[in-house]
Amino acid sequence: MVEKFNERANALAREYWRLKEITAEGASENRLEEIEKLLATGIGGKLRDKLEAEAKRLRKEEDERSSAVMKLTEVEREILELTAELAPNLDLFEDGFFPYDSEHEPLSEDYFSALTDILFGIPSSSIQFRVATLSEEGIKVDLVDERSSLEVLRYVIMMIQETAKQKLGMVNSIDKCCERLRQNEYAFFALETLVKERKRMGIEDIKEIAHREDKEYKELVKDVYDKELVNGIAYLASDGWEYKLVERYEDDYEATDFGELVWRICNARASEEGGKRRANISNSSPKLRKVLKIFKK
Repeated sequence: MVEKFNERANALAREYWRLKEITAEGASENRLEEIEKLLATGIGGKLRDKLEAEAKRLRKEEDERSSAVMKLTEVEREILELTAELAPNLDLFEDGFFPYDSEHEPLSEDYFSALTDILFGIPSSSIQFRVATLSEEGIKVDLVDERSSLEVLRYVIMMIQETAKQKLGMVNSIDKCCERLRQNEYAFFALETLVKERKRMGIEDIKEIAHREDKEYKELVKDVYDKELVNGIAYLASDGWEYKLVERYEDDYEATDFGELVWRICNARASEEGGKRRANISNSSPKLRKVLKIFKK
């Protein structure tokens, strides 16, 4: 599978977009209904001949579309299963760049577009992380701190694999981290702030945003609010996470690529669940509206 990964990925992506085109919504169903009603009136002549031919063509399209919907589901799963064991054929690292092995096809724009469409609902010709970019050109690594290019490569491949596993319903690191994150609403809010600000921030900066967006509840529990928020940040930066959600730089904190990925998927899941209330949050709490806002966006 590794030897032919690029070729297999590209073939599945081409089939994915072919089926997407066939299954795209159109006016054929309404058109067919209109024609059949007119034919039922007994209309004759050349118009009838033309309409019967058109109806036959449209019925064939509908049959193809129905079949394509089932095939598309199968192809989506195949792309995810392949991606869950992501193993692109790459050449040696040079100047911050892993090009594709010249003995294999490069991963195509169609593959990245199909994968991002399946995972995030928005097709993109590349996958952009803070530490690297994956595209049809290859994998461009932006070295971070003391991490080596190979470590960054392993990291981004891990994130894509885990996202595919999460979509497939397989055991994965994202779900595990999401469950831990949702146990602490203060940590969730702090991570949300870091993700949205996309920069390193000190505790006071995070507090300022929290006070502004949660002013009503902050005033009600001012004796413990800041302490709990600081504890939430410490929780994010603590050991014990399989992959770090937040990096600490002396007195500043920054969300990692994996942290952003976990937050977005965790947030989306909570929204799908209709903002299900955690058992340890009182229904009468004045903060409920504020806390649940995080899980409903």
